[in-house]
Amino acid sequence: MMADSAVSVGPKWGPGLIGTTVGLTLYGVSIFQYLFYISTFPNDKRLLKSVVFVVFILDTVNTIGLLSFYYRTLVFCRWQTTYACTLEMPWDLSTALSTLFLASFSVQCFYAHRVWIISGRNILLTGSVVVAALVQTVFGFRLLGAARYTDNITTLFNTPYAPINGMGSAICDVIITASVFFYLDRLRPRLLREDIYIRKLNLVFVQMGVITSLCSLTMGILYYQDQPTAQYLTAAPGFMLCKAYSNSMLAVLNARQLGYDRQQNVQASSFQLPPLSRIH
Repeated sequence: MMADSAVSVGPKWGPGLIGTTVGLTLYGVSIFQYLFYISTFPNDKRLLKSVVFVVFILDTVNTIGLLSFYYRTLVFCRWQTTYACTLEMPWDLSTALSTLFLASFSVQCFYAHRVWIISGRNILLTGSVVVAALVQTVFGFRLLGAARYTDNITTLFNTPYAPINGMGSAICDVIITASVFFYLDRLRPRLLREDIYIRKLNLVFVQMGVITSLCSLTMGILYYQDQPTAQYLTAAPGFMLCKAYSNSMLAVLNARQLGYDRQQNVQASSFQLPPLSRIH
């Protein structure tokens, strides 16, 4: 414990600061995407708009929590070596982590519903997504609970819950990305007039899935580094993950505008994709 407290702030929280800085840029993008969504799709189902609003609020609280944590670490606690400034589990980091787990679960459930529709109500595939989402959420809160119980921030990097959370999230994102790509690609021969739209929609799904799964996978891999401060590298992708999920969901919803623009220029196909705004 004393050895960990003696490690300078830079090697410990420098990677997380980089992740937070990138995350602030992503948060700015999510603000633009959210404003575009509410202005472009005012007729979406109330449940869908509520989910989008909740995820955006969680992302906002996550951003405030991270900024508060780094203000306390780099400004208020600068040059201080007290337990409260070096090892105590702070409330702002707890808030940031809890909002991350909730936002991740919400977005993954959103994608589970997309998989349910696109796959023709495939129970096994949709159930796999939901189970993986539950695993990463449960172990995420187990990780947070352990850190709060010990009141020691190093617990975040000394329990097996962290890699299970990261790997569970990565597996969930891979299942979502692969299944959406597979089913949308199968629709292309039946939607010749909408081929360009299907390609663009598929590209959005794949790109967003790759980003979130890489962040989660990187967290799980970096946890097993042997260097004294190497595990703190997990903070870099971890502090970006909430914004990645928020932007992922908003990008997929806003991509529907591509189809609406195309429908104004060509006659609608006799076979229609299930609308993304449909909530059962």
